[in-house]
Amino acid sequence: MTIPTRKIGFYLNSLTETPGENSLSHQINKLNEVQQLFSIIIPVQLIQHCTLGLPSDERLIIFAENSAVASRLKQLSPSILRKAHKFGLGVTSIQIAVQAYHHAHKASKPQTKKRQLSQSGKENLSQLATSLPTSDLKLAIESLIKNG
Repeated sequence: MTIPTRKIGFYLNSLTETPGENSLSHQINKLNEVQQLFSIIIPVQLIQHCTLGLPSDERLIIFAENSAVASRLKQLSPSILRKAHKFGLGVTSIQIAVQAYHHAHKASKPQTKKRQLSQSGKENLSQLATSLPTSDLKLAIESLIKNG
């Protein structure tokens, strides 16, 4: 029995055709609207250090990348709540949580230097490879010489 293959558009269209407020397309649209308002109501200095959680009808959830940002957001929460009401976002409370791993991808990875095998190292490994019988070790050393 084979499963019929369909284009991605079929599945995306089926999402938009699903009725109800619990449908995936409704939740995506709601999150998109709240995300746009979120970028307006959160101060510019903090927006890059926090993300929006999945909104509910009454609560706005904000994830901060560290406790300093969370503390500042808690201080500003009455102002944020007033701005949210001003833009028609029907939230009655704001929940702020520290979740550092949300922004772990922003941290720059340390640059690793590609190490080069010196000429004398290549010569010594070459001598070793010629003295070995045909084996996985010999192939690995030859590969190291070739790539190093």
